[in-house]
Amino acid sequence: MANKLYLLFFVLFFSSYFHSLIEEDPLPALGDYSSASISLSGEYELGRLWLAMYRGSTKEHSDPLMRTYLEDLIYRLSETSEVRDRRFEFIILEDKTINAFAAPGGIIGINLGMFLNTEREGELASVMCHELAHLSQRHFARSQNRNSPLANALMILGSIAVAAASRNPEAILIAPAAMQQMSINYTRSNEKEADRIGFNNLVKAGFDPNDMTMMFQRMQDKYQNEDSEQFSYLMTHPLPSERLTDMRIRSDGLKKTSKNLFRDNMDFYLMQKRAQIWAEKDIKKLIKSFKKNQESQNKNTRVSNRYGLSLAYKKNKDFEKSFEILRELIKEIPNNLVFESSLMELHLSAGNFYEAISLGKNILEIHENNYSASMLLADAYIENDQSELAEKLLKYLTKDRQTDPSVWYKLAEAQGLSGNILELHRSRAEFFILTGRHDAAVFQLKEALSLSQNLFEIRESIIRRLEEIFAAKRALTELS
Repeated sequence: MANKLYLLFFVLFFSSYFHSLIEEDPLPALGDYSSASISLSGEYELGRLWLAMYRGSTKEHSDPLMRTYLEDLIYRLSETSEVRDRRFEFIILEDKTINAFAAPGGIIGINLGMFLNTEREGELASVMCHELAHLSQRHFARSQNRNSPLANALMILGSIAVAAASRNPEAILIAPAAMQQMSINYTRSNEKEADRIGFNNLVKAGFDPNDMTMMFQRMQDKYQNEDSEQFSYLMTHPLPSERLTDMRIRSDGLKKTSKNLFRDNMDFYLMQKRAQIWAEKDIKKLIKSFKKNQESQNKNTRVSNRYGLSLAYKKNKDFEKSFEILRELIKEIPNNLVFESSLMELHLSAGNFYEAISLGKNILEIHENNYSASMLLADAYIENDQSELAEKLLKYLTKDRQTDPSVWYKLAEAQGLSGNILELHRSRAEFFILTGRHDAAVFQLKEALSLSQNLFEIRESIIRRLEEIFAAKRALTELS
């Protein structure tokens, strides 16, 4: 066991790079037998290690506007939650099924199917509050065998190692399976506790308390009447009738407030339309649907259908109609970042790169370092043969987005186009590290090393990174 613990600390030391470039951080304590628990820092490292492997085996949705929305929602909810460690990491999966999860260490995952199957922002927020409650109450750590929490953590790391090291296509499924097992291990009392704490969080955040009951009731009804495979969330979060009853009692026990006073952000409805554009192949069908629903009495529904219509026209390359609708929306509802960023997107699709650049600069003057505007502006620079400016912008973005594979991927593209081949290889290595592909990262770093020549400081940094990867690979191999 001592040797395994030694190897584990190597893994945790290496994985700390995934979230921080600060050197000489003390090694976190995963836990010990006497405490019968896994420490907060240990959960953090375990979750980040798992996420890297998971990202290498799944399809992540890279829409910067949707990511910005989800981050804003979670951080807003976390302000009224009991979560102590708010170093969150987000992943949006290109999957139409209804699912969301919270992994140890602040990892929040959500399928696009959640946007496709919720009707109000409060319904999505209720699911996120439930997952935040799992994190705040540390249900993963509490679900481990109280006599050997380290052994259980090592077992999960061993599963990850097999997935990472094996060339067998079936083996890569072990890492997601380990994540699913984490959820299954939540007991009935864990789920009821997450319901109660999540409900309180939802109310404190200003959402309609009925939204949690409505969301889970509709999900349960559909689960019973339709293809159960579409509801993987309920497979890992069983919802017996007494939990629904408890939710209704809590909701009925609160003082009734006017529906108009509850939070219901328009941006949620806009994200719904972006998800629908991704999911629906029949664009003509969508156009017909969006046109039909423009007369809704609900303002958010009415506006979002016009926005969806603009997106559908854009996808159909009918740019004139798309511009007309979007500009009308911006005139009616000024200073909406989703509309302004979508106008950048539209200019990019139409080949109007100068207009996209001008708009992106204007947005960033007011909203410095805004993620979606920065990523779209980088695209505009690249398309306009100004890759050096894209590289500068993305390099600055990595300071706050060190663990975002999309940023490193796009930065590598910009560096390749600008001829900065040394940094291209280093950025590619960061991308591969964050997606659990150590061999590819080693190859890129060796290429960078051969180009570094007399750049001693850079060579030292590359060699140090290689040593960390080799140590982690040895540890993972022995754990498997």
